[in-house]
Amino acid sequence: MEPIRSSSPPARHWRITIPVSLGILLLLASLVVAAIELETQSRKSSEPTIAASTPADDQRWSSLGYGDIEGGVTPLYPLQPGRVKSIDVRENEFVKAGQPLFQVEVPGLADTVREAEAALKAAQEQQAVAEEKVVEVDKQIAAQQQAIEAAKLKVQQADIAVKRQRRLNRPELNPPEELENAEITKKLAEQAVKGEQKKLDAAKAGRRVAEGLVRVTRASVEAKQAQLTKARNALNECVVRAPVDGVPVRILISKGEVLGTNPRQPAIQFAAERPLLVRAEVEQEFVDRVHEGQSVVIKDNVTEKELAHGRVASLARWYAPRRTASTEVLAINSDVRTLECIIHIESKQSVIRIGQRVRVQFLD
Repeated sequence: MEPIRSSSPPARHWRITIPVSLGILLLLASLVVAAIELETQSRKSSEPTIAASTPADDQRWSSLGYGDIEGGVTPLYPLQPGRVKSIDVRENEFVKAGQPLFQVEVPGLADTVREAEAALKAAQEQQAVAEEKVVEVDKQIAAQQQAIEAAKLKVQQADIAVKRQRRLNRPELNPPEELENAEITKKLAEQAVKGEQKKLDAAKAGRRVAEGLVRVTRASVEAKQAQLTKARNALNECVVRAPVDGVPVRILISKGEVLGTNPRQPAIQFAAERPLLVRAEVEQEFVDRVHEGQSVVIKDNVTEKELAHGRVASLARWYAPRRTASTEVLAINSDVRTLECIIHIESKQSVIRIGQRVRVQFLD
């Protein structure tokens, strides 16, 4: 009887076949992953990158920039913290220099002004009294000087009487008592002069005191005047006015809002009535291609529409981070240091607005 043969392969054959199949699958997976990575890198390298300055050729190239005005947009905020009482203008409405833009209300500030006015009035009255006292003392001094002159005349008169009695010094003609009486009268007159002189000295001392009082009251008036001026200035500072002719381009407050001493943003962004310009941002590798007087064409950065023609007016003296346009922080390459190029606009084909992102094409 023949033995029964099994149709299944030997176990050793399975041990060899299974590892080979797994290796082929892993190899195919690695090839697929590598192909996907190569395709991804190829796509990334083919995508256009945004640069601040991209040369078109040796003669014409462009740089990013934005519209601005001389001196930039002015942020305004009240010097006095308080509650917004009124907003007296609208955005994009032309205003003249000194015109009120908005007002804040500070409790007790008006009362402080009235108190300062009353204190100044009291100090002025005290000064007037002190000055009148000086005038009165001057009159007393003048009267005392006259009294001294009168006393001196009496001394002279007594001296004449003494001399006459001495000439008549005969017992039969003039008793000795007459001469003695005349001499006593002269001494009394001399003592009277000394007394009047002491009164004059006292009056002069009183005048010095009165003059000192006048100086004190004048200083008090000046101090009260300064306090009143300070209070009035504080009250005037509650009204924020246009610094020059211009336009409030953005109002960032509302009526009833409380404004503190540490603002997180300005109350109003104010654009003065100054010439419009473009600030181009030139990277360091392209600075040698820029020079003053160079002609440029200004285009919108999105639509490529031609906006204006201009010339390079000046180049900055330092490389700095990109300047922020208006209140917006530039997101594109904001950490790249560039050289700022000021461009004056000579002719406009379209409106250029403050903060508008533009592309400046250099022609020379």
